[in-house]
Amino acid sequence: MPLLTIKEAAGLLRVKVTWLYERTRTNEVPHVKLGKYLRFDQDELLAWTRQFRRDGRGRGVSPCHEIVLDERKRSPKG
Repeated sequence: MPLLTIKEAAGLLRVKVTWLYERTRTNEVPHVKLGKYLRFDQDELLAWTRQFRRDGRGRGVSPCHEIVLDERKRSPKG
């Protein structure tokens, strides 16, 4: 459980220190407060980032929208 300073954590995430301070202030990012010092568990921080991964396929069309699109294709034009 290596603990990182705010600068080290920001470097690991490749974000600005001010961005990370704001996320800790609103409890959006896992952190430990030791008196006036902020520390970040490297493993927890990396696990937290995994929730933001995307598969690259985009939003796509949901199944309920596919039905509507199919109905529009079949409807006769007047």
